[in-house]
Amino acid sequence: MSYPTLWTIGFIALFTGYLMLAGANYGVGSTLLVTARTDRERRTVLGGLGPFLLGNEAWLLVSVGILVGTLPGLKTQLLVGAAPFALTALSGALVLTSAVMLRSRHPDLAVRRRWDVAICVAGIAAAFGWGGFLTAVAGGLDIDGEGHVTGSGASLSPVSLLGGLTAVALFAAHGAAFTAARTTGESAARAARITGPLGAAGGALAAVTVIAGLAGGHFDGDALRRPWIAVFLIAAAGVALFAAHRRMSGGSPWQSFAATATTVGLLPVAVFAAKYPYLVTPSDSGGTAATAVQDLAADSTSLALITWTAGPVLLLVIAVQIRMWWLFRTTEERAAAPAFH
Repeated sequence: MSYPTLWTIGFIALFTGYLMLAGANYGVGSTLLVTARTDRERRTVLGGLGPFLLGNEAWLLVSVGILVGTLPGLKTQLLVGAAPFALTALSGALVLTSAVMLRSRHPDLAVRRRWDVAICVAGIAAAFGWGGFLTAVAGGLDIDGEGHVTGSGASLSPVSLLGGLTAVALFAAHGAAFTAARTTGESAARAARITGPLGAAGGALAAVTVIAGLAGGHFDGDALRRPWIAVFLIAAAGVALFAAHRRMSGGSPWQSFAATATTVGLLPVAVFAAKYPYLVTPSDSGGTAATAVQDLAADSTSLALITWTAGPVLLLVIAVQIRMWWLFRTTEERAAAPAFH
């Protein structure tokens, strides 16, 4: 396996892990005003998220760092070509993380309530941004024949906006499942009740997005080289959503959370696997050829150095993350988990 292929797979895996983990942050935030109705309940819900908050967001830094160091050409195409959605997602992530850590620092209840609203809006913005980003990339961006970004207007299509709304619903279901697993009492009960409806809404929106994209030509031409992979993985995500509802109804919130995490993780894999090796394709394919990811990578010497130096560190980071999630998996450990005060 060549270094460009290895690090392309590495980036996709890391970005997928980021959405699966940090997606819980955004889902908890977007549903906070529904699952927790008092100041104490909101402190409890956010306290349950606290041990994971920064660790989840660290996956974004790692995945973007890998993209910049190993696939600089792809980085430019993705982040600039879909800039409106990428900026929305990054801004939402930054505001949510800051707001969660600052809300309980103020003694005024009215101020804390304003922070709660900010957390909710930021969670919705982050989810919407990443959903629109993936849908825009699945179709095509403003890229010329030489691989240069010529604008970001192509990303702002109605289908991409639908993709953003789909992600809002799916991330909300993911966050509700996490809240049901990490809290007790009324907050957990409310979260459990909304997980199924939110998942159903997300599944329905995903179907509408796919149908609208096919009917409107968003996914036509060379946008998806293997559309059957995307269809299969999106169908598998629907099965995972159904499993999440069944597990939550059966009183197994952690299993439901695992199922919603699977749903969220299948979305970026569906997009990138269906497009590989052309992860970014031009919106106007008339006479314009996409650039293979191997041609967007850094030189072989740099890639070899990164592989043998950053590779072991990356594996250590992943091991630490797995250990952290394992430590906080049970009810007893949830009760002992630190909260923000």
